[in-house]
Order: sequence, then C-alpha cells, then structure tokens
Amino acid sequence: MRPIISIVVPVYNKENYVSRSIMSALDQTYTEFEIIVVDDASTDSSMEKVEEFKDSRIRVLHRSQPGPGGYAARNYGIREARGSWIAFLDADDAWFPEHLAQSMRIANEFPEISLISAARMSDMDGAMKLDPFAKQFISQGPQILYLSDYLEFACKGLRAMGTNSILIKREALYRNSIFPEGRAERSGDLYTWVMLIARMKLMVWSPHVASISYRQASFVSRNSVPSMRLFHEMVSDLEPYIDECQSKALKKYVNRMVKYAWLENKKVSTNIEVSELCRSFYWDVDLIYCCKWFLISLLPFDVLVSLHKRHLSSR
Repeated sequence: MRPIISIVVPVYNKENYVSRSIMSALDQTYTEFEIIVVDDASTDSSMEKVEEFKDSRIRVLHRSQPGPGGYAARNYGIREARGSWIAFLDADDAWFPEHLAQSMRIANEFPEISLISAARMSDMDGAMKLDPFAKQFISQGPQILYLSDYLEFACKGLRAMGTNSILIKREALYRNSIFPEGRAERSGDLYTWVMLIARMKLMVWSPHVASISYRQASFVSRNSVPSMRLFHEMVSDLEPYIDECQSKALKKYVNRMVKYAWLENKKVSTNIEVSELCRSFYWDVDLIYCCKWFLISLLPFDVLVSLHKRHLSSR
C-alpha cells in the first residue's frame, strides 16, 4: 500500500546519532509512512547502524559522492518518494512522537495549504530552547503565513520553518530538486524555505513541537560557509513569482542573509573583501541598513564579531 508520508533522512557519517533519528521516526503515533534513508557516501559505520532496523518501511538509497549540506541527498529522496507528503529528518536530530499525527491533523484542517511547519526545540549541550517564532506564537494556535509575513518575521530572527519540522504536499512541488545542490555548502535550506513559500503562496504553522535538534557549543564548522552569491541571486530566481511589494521585502531579507554569509565567510578567510559585501547588498530598499553594515565591516574582525553577538543577545 502506498504510504501517506515519505520521510527523507540524508546520512553522512552519523554513526553515533542515526539510530536515534530513525527510532524517533519509527516511534511516531502516525504510522502510514515510509523512511527513505539516503546514504551520502558515508565512510563510517552509519549504514551498519541503519541495517540493524528490520522494518519494511525503511528503504536505503546510495550516492557515490557526498554532497555539501545533504542537499543532493534530500533531492534524491524527493525523486524516489512514494508518499503524498514529504517530510525531512536530519540524521543527528529527532522527532517527538506526535509530530506526524499533529501535522496530518493540520493538513486536514487546512486542506488547501500544501506547506506545513511546526515548532522546534534545540538542545545545546543539554540546555533546551524553543525556537524564537514558537516562543511568540505557540499559545496562539495555527498561523497562516504568506511570503511577506514569513520574510518580515525572518528579518527579526523569527523563522517559521526548519528542516525537521516541514511537510510538503508532493503534488504541489514545482520540481523534484528544491534544495540548492551545487550552489551552496551551508544554509541552503534557508534559500529553499523562501523558494517554497514564494511558489506555493502560503503556509500554515502548527503550534505542536515537532523536533529536537542536538548541538554542541564547542562545535564550530570550519569546512563550509554560506554562499553570499546564492542569497543575492534569490531575488532574480523569484522575480517571476512575486509582486513588487514582495520583491522589496525579499531584498530586505536578502540583505540580512548576505550580511550573515559575509560574517561566516570572514571567520574562515581574512581575504574576503568589504567590496564583496557591498556588491551583494540591495541598497535601493534598505539604505540605512546597508550603510550601517558597510561601516561596521571596516572594524577589526574581533570587534565586529563582538558587536554581532551583542546584537543577537539583545533580541
């Protein structure tokens, strides 16, 4: 029988975590699903851990070369999915048992909406924290968001979508490769969420807590950085699908993502020029913001990082 939900789990060298992730999917109270594990050319014992599960709902696909960010692996899983809905679960994170059941309840309540998300929890070295959007809205019930709504909140650090919380109606997908494989090493999912809501016009956010992401404060990625170019190109990529008002909101959001990507690039390379930041900004819609960050970018990097951390902690 065809499953209702296809769960795509990209795996690259997650031997210490993948069993927890898969078990959290198998423990869902909603059971009409398949799990598509996409081996992204792991070199550790991740696949041996997966093979320990004998559930017929698990399928394993293999890629010959790893793709940064797991984007190619997720796209592969989408192409092979059999379900009416597609969900994603990172191999080092986990779901709460009611996630799929609550998501399907929301799907039945809002049958015209093809994009569902929910609240997320993070675990930073044992310290549990609810995502900022959920903190503000979890007591107010489901939220209907259009592109401009999503961008306005995201500019304030309130993102209503995350990889482990999202479900997409398969028939509404405009293509089978929604993640930017080959265009970014990191943070390409943030590009994908904007693309999805722009193409699908609206989303619904559910107040249930879907997932828990495990992070270590001591872990700092030095192997990959977000792409300034990808975020800058988001505007031209979406121009055919948005109006003038949405374009202005998008450019403001892109400016903040470009600044974020520039900071992350600066952390690993002292050679990145301020001129690259200036070229990537959309000055016409956000002159004060762009001028502010141009001036800040001239400061020594350690001072710049300190100011940025202080800004984030003040939210």
